[in-house]
Formats: sequence, C-alpha cells, structure tokens
Amino acid sequence: MDLPTSFLIYATLFRLAVIAAGVLIVVLGYRLFLQGLASSNESDAALEGGGFKLTLKNAAPGTSFALFGAVLISVMVIQGSPELNVSNAAPGAIAASVELKQGAGSLRLRSDDSVAPTVQPQLRELAIAASEQLLQAGIQKELQNDFAGALEAYRLALSMPGQPLRQLVNPLNQMAWVYQLQAEPDLALPLALLAQQINPASVVVMDTLARVYVQLEQFDKAQQLVDRVLQSDPGNDDAKATDKLIKQLKPR
Repeated sequence: MDLPTSFLIYATLFRLAVIAAGVLIVVLGYRLFLQGLASSNESDAALEGGGFKLTLKNAAPGTSFALFGAVLISVMVIQGSPELNVSNAAPGAIAASVELKQGAGSLRLRSDDSVAPTVQPQLRELAIAASEQLLQAGIQKELQNDFAGALEAYRLALSMPGQPLRQLVNPLNQMAWVYQLQAEPDLALPLALLAQQINPASVVVMDTLARVYVQLEQFDKAQQLVDRVLQSDPGNDDAKATDKLIKQLKPR
C-alpha cells in the first residue's frame, strides 16, 4: 500500500474516531442532564442581584458535558483531517525558469531539475523524446488544419517534465504561429517573445514574431526582425514573404 493511500485511511479513521468520541460525550451528557432533572435531591445554588436571578441546577453538569461534545464535533468538522505534505525534491535541487511579462499578463515556464540525480538523465531523455513526438504530432494536425488539436499537442509538449529550456522553443514558436494563423496576435505575441528570449538567434522564431507584429500593425518592429533574418540568411523565403507583406500593408 502506497503512502497516500495509507494516509487517507489514517485520516478517515482519525476523523471518525473524534466524531464518535464527540457523539459519546453528547449522549452521556444528555443522560446526565436527564438524571439531574429527575433527581429528588435538591442541590440548586441561586444568586440574586441587580434584578436578575441565576440558578445552578443538578442538570448543569450534564448540559456542560453535552455542550463540550457538540463543540468537539464542530471543531473537527471545521478544522478537517491531518494534512500530508510530501516533497520529492532532492537536497540541493534547482529549477531554472524564464518569465515574460506582456502588458497586464505574464507567462512563466519552468525547467524542472528537482529529480534525483540518479534518474535525472534518463527522465530528461524520455521527456525530450516525448516532447519531440508531440511536436511532430502537432505539426501534422496543423497541416490538416486541425488547429485545436495542434495547440493541444504543443501544450503537452511544453508540459513534459525535466526538459531543458531550449527544448521549449519549437513548441512555443509553433503555438505562436497557429495563433497568428487564427488572427489572434494577442495570444501569439507572448509565446513568440518567450521563444525569442530563450533562443534569440533563431531565424524561424524571428519570422514568426515578425508576422505577429504585422498583425498588430507594429510594422517597424516587424521590419527590424525581417532585416536581421535576411542579413544572416539572404535566401530565406519566409523572411522574403514577410518583407513583401510588410511593404504591402504598411501605411505610406
């Protein structure tokens, strides 16, 4: 039996035991209350003053007992069961992260290095392989114009644990490209900017970001990116097409 299951059983038994104890106290208090009312021996204590009278009857101990049981049950219901906090992070583990703020929102991705050193290399290789397969599946969906399926595949590729940040560039870029194909530049922009932040030299990312800037009518920024791509790769057809699109749409 694993630890979470064992703890769940323990927490359930703990709650039931406390509630049972509270119910028992309430029942015993109620019986003591009835015995106090039925008792023929009068042991009442009275206090008078200021226009009011306080009388303590034989039933008072039973009442207190029952109230204590009710309070115990109420506290148990409100406070809940014990909590289990498990951390798998190895001593000295670190996590690399990159954060990009765009306007009022933000996008943050983490590259988790908290896996134990003995299994970390193997997990990293599996995560990279899974991410690549999901990326290719997303591209196939994109070619079939199944943009929803493509975006889901890219999200899954990004969620693979333990992969290095450079592995996130292609899924981020593809998501940004799909969003700009759907004329949603506000969703595409933070993804493209984050991909560029991770890999500033990628001509593919720069072209995607330029297309997004074109849709946002930020033509100067788009032109700067296109010029950088054509400077490093003069024969880049995508950059040439983007450059032509800028010249067509930019106001004169």
